Amino acid sequence: MGQLLIILINALFLSVVTANMDMKFGYDVIEGNARYLENIETNLEKNVVKIHTPAHNDVMESYQIKDFSQGQQMKCLPSLQQCRLRDIERETEGDAGQVTEGFIHSWNKGDKTIDSTNEVVVTEMYYADFDEIIDYNSLGQSLEEFYQDFKYPLYNEIKVPKDAEVFNMTSSLGSRTKRKVNWLSDGCRGQGIKTVYGIDSGRTCNHLKLCESRGTLNGVNVFTDCDNVHITSPTVYRCICCPWVTPTTGDCNCVTMSR
Repeated sequence: MGQLLIILINALFLSVVTANMDMKFGYDVIEGNARYLENIETNLEKNVVKIHTPAHNDVMESYQIKDFSQGQQMKCLPSLQQCRLRDIERETEGDAGQVTEGFIHSWNKGDKTIDSTNEVVVTEMYYADFDEIIDYNSLGQSLEEFYQDFKYPLYNEIKVPKDAEVFNMTSSLGSRTKRKVNWLSDGCRGQGIKTVYGIDSGRTCNHLKLCESRGTLNGVNVFTDCDNVHITSPTVYRCICCPWVTPTTGDCNCVTMSR
């Protein structure tokens, strides 16, 4: 009887969502010493997910849209007055249906809280290409409509190569890291230059409940593999450095912003 009731509730819930298309909900997130509400909006027809994460701990406030039909996502950062565009990593993101089903699953259990101590952590490493501002007129409809609420400069994000050298900018490169683009003052003593990537303070993140597969329990289809997923993105910059740069030396120029 209990399983039948769950099925009926799910059917009613999904019929309402399908009729209205836009669904708004949220999770109470516990992350370290912070507790906050993460607001989520999904549209099943457009296959779009929107997420607002408030500032907390070392995390910047962010507004995100994931347009799975276009395979792109945009993130706008009020504190930096920037928006950033990149392709969706489909192996970690799911889609609008999975995000909605994950909420329904937790709602059926009476649990709308995500605790960071019990999560699968996915780290995405991207840096912004500040060489060119993207024309928003080239965006798909959902992305363009989302962008109109911000109208910050829009930049492409590029994935950091898996074999890249990555340093902590605040402790590794120290005061010798230049926060603008110019040539290294000493020309690296004629030894050429190399590209490394620096992680700076501040990051963005979001928390989701995602259900990957279904199984059968007493003849009823149920979710069998549901996880709390923490997708975190550190602030990464592309740096041009002298070849001898290590975690204890400097001599780098890093492209950190363009306004």
